[in-house]
Amino acid sequence: MKSFALQIEQVLKMSALERGEIRLQKGPVDMHQLIKESVNGMSLQIEIRNGVLSLDLKATKTEINGDRAHLTGAITNLIDNAIKYSLAPVINILTYNDGNAVVLQIQDNGIRIEKEYQQKIFEKFFRVPTGDIHDVKGFGLGLTYIHKIISLHGGTIAVESLKGSGTTFSIKIPLADEGN
Repeated sequence: MKSFALQIEQVLKMSALERGEIRLQKGPVDMHQLIKESVNGMSLQIEIRNGVLSLDLKATKTEINGDRAHLTGAITNLIDNAIKYSLAPVINILTYNDGNAVVLQIQDNGIRIEKEYQQKIFEKFFRVPTGDIHDVKGFGLGLTYIHKIISLHGGTIAVESLKGSGTTFSIKIPLADEGN
C-alpha cells in the first residue's frame, strides 16, 4: 500500500510540475551534503538487499543554487532505481568538477538499458521492457521527474549503460557562483 501511495504522489508531483504549479525554493545547497543525506535515507533498503554503496566525492566546488527537497527527491529516486534493478546492488556514487559545474554520477551493477531505450527513458510513462526478469512496479514517471528537476536547475542528465557493467547516470549542475 505504501508503494502505491508513493506512485500516486509521484503522478501528482509530475502533473503539478507540468502545469508550472511547483516553484522551486532555491537557495545555497552543498551537493556533497545532499548526497550524504540521500544515501543515509536509503541505507536500510541497501542493507535489506545485501547491497554495497561507496562514495567517492572528489568535487572541490560543490555549492549550487538549488531546491533541496526536489534535488533530494531526484538523487533518492536514482539510488532507489539502482537498488530495485540489481539483485545484489553495488552502487558507486562519485562527484567531480567539470568547468563551472559539479557532476554527480551514480553507477550500478544492475540490468543494462539497451541503447535504443536510453533516450526514451526520460519520456513520461516510458518503461524499459524487462520481460519477467524484474518485478518492479511503477508508472514510468521517476526519470521524467528527475529530468525535469535537473533541467529546472540549469543542468543536464545523461545515461550510459554497457553490457556487463550496469548503468551510470550523470547529472551536471552549474555551480552557484556561475550565475545559476
